[in-house]
Amino acid sequence: MDESAPPSPETDEPPTLAQVAAYAGVSPITVSRVVRLPALVAVPTRQRVEAAMLALGYVPNLVAGSLASARTRSVGVLVPTVANAIFADTIQGISDALEPLGYAVFLAQSRYDPDREDKMLAALLARRPEALIMVGSPATAAGARMLRRARIPVVETWDLPDDPIDAVAGFDNTKAGAVVARHFAASGRRLLGFLGGDDPRATRRWLGFQRVALEAGLDAPLRVVHARNAGAGVAAADGMRGLDAVFVANDALAIGLLSGLRHMGRRVPDDVAVIGLGDLETGRLINPALSTVRIDGETIGRTAAGLTISRDGPRRVDLGFELLTRETG
Repeated sequence: MDESAPPSPETDEPPTLAQVAAYAGVSPITVSRVVRLPALVAVPTRQRVEAAMLALGYVPNLVAGSLASARTRSVGVLVPTVANAIFADTIQGISDALEPLGYAVFLAQSRYDPDREDKMLAALLARRPEALIMVGSPATAAGARMLRRARIPVVETWDLPDDPIDAVAGFDNTKAGAVVARHFAASGRRLLGFLGGDDPRATRRWLGFQRVALEAGLDAPLRVVHARNAGAGVAAADGMRGLDAVFVANDALAIGLLSGLRHMGRRVPDDVAVIGLGDLETGRLINPALSTVRIDGETIGRTAAGLTISRDGPRRVDLGFELLTRETG
């Protein structure tokens, strides 16, 4: 095989440094400098090499040469954000399962940015983890290609794709949205809204929610795309005027929405019902207590960890969810 020829996108063979150099039109030494000493490389050249690495799915090996064939006893974990407590239980479950076995857990954040996600996947894989766990599925074809070529256990979580890269431990986001819409319709609510981000998991919740609302003969529900924190929930309240039920893609955002509705003088649940997702402790303690879709994040984390260290059993694990109706609807 010509090691300087770019690999076919269809192959799972990892690309070589020489192939990156040929693709970028630079020498292999320049590629090596970009990997090891990027500050010494002119910005245009560095950007060209970085683009080539991304296009080919090249992941440099940052483990010392003498350790390159040794086990690193590490697992990489990629989450959208650590600022939202909704993922904390999953991280804890992963750590509790793996650390007693002698594994170190390395954490990175995508911040819901596909380009940043690819960079963080490359950064984690460059440290040669023995497995990688991520919330959701790869946002880009380049990211999926990197993970397939890594040839390590890869576990997607918080979703349930039909064809995961390797394994998945999660729940059906589309079904979660459908269950909430069905509950609102059965409760006599007619004017529904959905508040959340535009990431793939939130979008699937919206699609299930929208489908069931229309099937129930309700008006087309309103979708409001907003940031995913409590402050954004407060700001979004004004866009919910006239609605009598809102499904919010996560509890932190829902708690903010409740505050915004209260400042507007809208009574919950008399005027408008609100259901979140995640079952955060804060949602249980506020008044009125937040209705929510409970996701067992810790079990997702522990199950994902188990899938990285054992090939026994199913590789697609549906852990389900539970609708908890409390005081907000």
